[in-house]
Amino acid sequence: MWFTADVDLPTGSLDLGTARRGHLLFLAGFAVAPRAYTSLLAPVADAGLQVVVPKLYRRGLRVMTGRYSPDDEATAVIAIARNLTEVGGGPVWLGGHSRGGFVAWLAAPSIEPLGLVLVDPVSGGGRPRAAPEPPPRRTIHCPCLVIGCEVGGPCAPEGRNHAEFARVAAGCTHIVVPDCGHADMLDGVDARLGHLACGHGRDPAANRAAITALIVDALQ
Repeated sequence: MWFTADVDLPTGSLDLGTARRGHLLFLAGFAVAPRAYTSLLAPVADAGLQVVVPKLYRRGLRVMTGRYSPDDEATAVIAIARNLTEVGGGPVWLGGHSRGGFVAWLAAPSIEPLGLVLVDPVSGGGRPRAAPEPPPRRTIHCPCLVIGCEVGGPCAPEGRNHAEFARVAAGCTHIVVPDCGHADMLDGVDARLGHLACGHGRDPAANRAAITALIVDALQ
């Protein structure tokens, strides 16, 4: 069965593939451009999913000071997911990286996705280096995968990183990619800035490929 991919998205969003099997709604990390996930997610699109990384906000003072919160993002994501289901047809998988993983965690109970994939998620609002704020517990009824990066660095500190999500996410599978940095899965200038700010592994390209393989396998 084929589903339509003709769904209105915010300007600057990443939209890959055709929705032969449905849609993956993937949420970007804090102030990361959707296009930075092209290499990570192109193989997911090749596997038959329309991959959508929406651009939910502009980089600016409102976001940097936390006035546009993860809860605000989650509200927007729920509306986009409903649009994908009602207009595009077919099931929706949900995923996200860093703060985007936290937003996916917040939105999942309302969206009820077919599956949930969190890539090195980081909880809390405002700047990525804010004080620890563990994720709230959620009841997740779908298969759930939490992917952690071993090189946590300052952008994924203890107390709000992947280990905290695995702790509160009963039933979720937790896999840690060794020698992997928080921004190793990104492309272009976002990858370069992320490596400077967050640290990185010795082989970011190999780490990105490993994460892609985990995502593809989780969405089968």
